[in-house]
Amino acid sequence: MASTKKILQKTFIIASGLAFLGMMTVPMLTVLRGNTNQTEAPSQGAPQQPTAAEIEQLKAIAEGYEKVLQREPDNPNALQGLVEARLQMGDLAGAIAPMEKLTKIYPEEEGLKQLLAAIKLQVENPQLPPPQNPLAPTEPNDQGGGTGSTPTPTQP
Repeated sequence: MASTKKILQKTFIIASGLAFLGMMTVPMLTVLRGNTNQTEAPSQGAPQQPTAAEIEQLKAIAEGYEKVLQREPDNPNALQGLVEARLQMGDLAGAIAPMEKLTKIYPEEEGLKQLLAAIKLQVENPQLPPPQNPLAPTEPNDQGGGTGSTPTPTQP
């Protein structure tokens, strides 16, 4: 009975270790594959427009963030998520109000102020190229010659 228990313990430890290693390597492979796709993206030219299904999904995400903001108007995570969703949808005018709140919450973040200024400029002059989204998680890895690199806001 004792040897069966030890065998089960060893099997469990080995299985747990393999599961841990698997959970560590799969995200690393995804990141490595994602980085090669990011280096190819700037050379393709204009940014890709979201499909109708993606726009519907982004609208649902934005509505979820808006519901959170009704309960907690100064929730920085909801504000950031709403800005990201609206920027991805191409709704620059709709991203201005939550961006202004974010700049009030994080006045020390120059990147947020620069992005807000770029969004306002783009709304006033639609013929300009769209601003880069520094709030997106892939921005720090961008090696291309974008409009500039701005930091992601630090979470409280």
